[in-house]
Amino acid sequence: MTHHNARRLHNTWAVLVAIVLSGMVMMTFWGGTAAVTVTLLFLAVVKCRLVALDFMGLRQAPVGLRFGLLAWPIILALLALAKLAMGAVPSA
Repeated sequence: MTHHNARRLHNTWAVLVAIVLSGMVMMTFWGGTAAVTVTLLFLAVVKCRLVALDFMGLRQAPVGLRFGLLAWPIILALLALAKLAMGAVPSA
């Protein structure tokens, strides 16, 4: 591991910690509102991207592998958003 890679990993780790702490603060102060849920889903996708590219070492991987590993958290987040939107629609 080069000095540059170690610094990138440390920076990525610090960003991941900041994302987790910000999510905890949002849940503490604003609870499970729809806006907080959407924000947390977005942050989860960002965390998945950082982990896949930096900690799993896939920044230089083939495009198909990177696409697959980054597409599944986006699909899951979109499904969660769809479920959230369906729950917000009043039933007749």
